[in-house]
Amino acid sequence: MSARYGLIVGFLKWAFGRHDVRGPDAERSIEAAWLPLWQAQLVLHELWEREIPAVQAEDFTSHLRFGAREPMARLFVMEPRLAEAIEVITSVIGEEPATLHGHDWPGWIRQRQAGADVALSPEDDS
Repeated sequence: MSARYGLIVGFLKWAFGRHDVRGPDAERSIEAAWLPLWQAQLVLHELWEREIPAVQAEDFTSHLRFGAREPMARLFVMEPRLAEAIEVITSVIGEEPATLHGHDWPGWIRQRQAGADVALSPEDDS
């Protein structure tokens, strides 16, 4: 009985408990933006000018989707440089970039940074 109870409690802690915030992985690339092809080329060169390694993948099937009525491209950067890349993209296009899957990366970055600040605070032991 106690082993089963321990498994249940362990699962509940795993599913609903607090987890450590994962830091940026220098080996991982991440999608930074989903932009019209012409904008992506402008942004890509600006990222290179600021020495942020970035690549572009043209998304030829996106014109069949309702949300994209022109050729689109996805921009990828290394995960530690994502926040800096989004600042550059925002300065070039005038708004925070969208991603192909609708993720709110800028909001995700703010949440992750806030979570890292909370995880590092020594007074929080709960």
